[in-house]
Amino acid sequence: MAHINIYFLRIKRYLLRYSLYCSRRPKLNRIIKIFSIIMVGFLFMTLINGVLFSSVLFLQENTNEPDYDLDTRPYYKTIEMKKRFDDSGNYLIIQNFVQYQTNLTKNFDFISLNLHTNIEQLHLLLQHAKVWDGPISLSLYVKGNRGSDDIDYASIWLRCNRRSFKVLNVHLVISAKAYKSSISSQHNSHSVKYAVNCQHMNYVNHTDETDSTPYPSNLLRNVARLGNTFPSVKYILTLDIDIFPSPDLFHHLISFYTKKSNKNEIFNRTLYVIPAFEIHSDTLKRSIALPQNKRELILLWNEEQIQPYQKDICSTCQFLTNYQAWKQETKNDEILPIFRPHYSQPWKPFYVGPIDVPIFDSRFKAHAHARISQCCESFLAGYDYAVLNNVYLYRLGFIDKSQLPNTKLIEDDTSLLLFQQFREDLLERYSNTTRRC
Repeated sequence: MAHINIYFLRIKRYLLRYSLYCSRRPKLNRIIKIFSIIMVGFLFMTLINGVLFSSVLFLQENTNEPDYDLDTRPYYKTIEMKKRFDDSGNYLIIQNFVQYQTNLTKNFDFISLNLHTNIEQLHLLLQHAKVWDGPISLSLYVKGNRGSDDIDYASIWLRCNRRSFKVLNVHLVISAKAYKSSISSQHNSHSVKYAVNCQHMNYVNHTDETDSTPYPSNLLRNVARLGNTFPSVKYILTLDIDIFPSPDLFHHLISFYTKKSNKNEIFNRTLYVIPAFEIHSDTLKRSIALPQNKRELILLWNEEQIQPYQKDICSTCQFLTNYQAWKQETKNDEILPIFRPHYSQPWKPFYVGPIDVPIFDSRFKAHAHARISQCCESFLAGYDYAVLNNVYLYRLGFIDKSQLPNTKLIEDDTSLLLFQQFREDLLERYSNTTRRC
């Protein structure tokens, strides 16, 4: 203790001598003060820059993550724990295979976007995530004798891009053939580890044509809908993965549903149709910007760079949307219903509606009547349609008849026979209604 007191006395003596020395030399004292201020300022700025730089690195949505090792066995254990067969026994369903969630602000969790796709088009999910600020529920279809490779790719791709997703639930639908041939034993494997580099991820198509199980479009739509885990979700928008929302669609819909001036709208019994368009591939090749609003869309439409959805392959499938009337309605900037068509098939619009709207009939797979059947049943169940004015959807590229084999539509005769049976079932299910479609 005595030694410590001696050290304090010596330090105090040195400080006193230094103070007397500086007081006798004011110029030196001034220089030392200036130097001290500069050093303190430099250290302070360095600290701030370090904090800001680390914050930017943490917050930015950077898909170029550093390499990491990923063990995919837990994903296969999830498949084993959650798997169930659909009613046909041809598909396995894994609800909530992968989930990402962040906090959403008020009202951002009552409209969900439901999507479905195969592995090959999974990358299109990023375009939806950029413009949709609410929950997304995605059904992913896997088939073929190398289905496990596709699941590995999807697991890695989703993790690499996880910072792009606000709220995302991913569900799997697997053909029974793919599960039996390549997936059922993967959870017991000892070598399902990957050294991942997110910058160099490339999809390799492993589709095995010997697995002829058809793409179950309506089953996928239903699985995505059941995957809405937010109890506050009241309305849903169901799209194919290659149909994109316009940039402000989500916020326009939030405004439409929450505005007090729309109190006379019967939201729980109305399906609000959103017109869909095709954008010519030359538009992208010529580096023409995609339309950001209805006015810009109409300009491209007048230049024949945009056309109504499926115009060249099934113009009657969208005829009740009345595109020309929608185009001419430019008086009001608010989002409003401008006309209310009386439903008749083969109209198959894309719409946003209440979550309790009838589900899709899973007997329809890649059939031409897959969406028509659900639109028809919704009308018989008492729902009405209304076309909104200032919102739209779009697809990149015109669809022509030469592309029909790539749309995976089962031949029209099969689809028509199934639809006739479906309508007979509807007459029994809704025997008290006078509506017909």
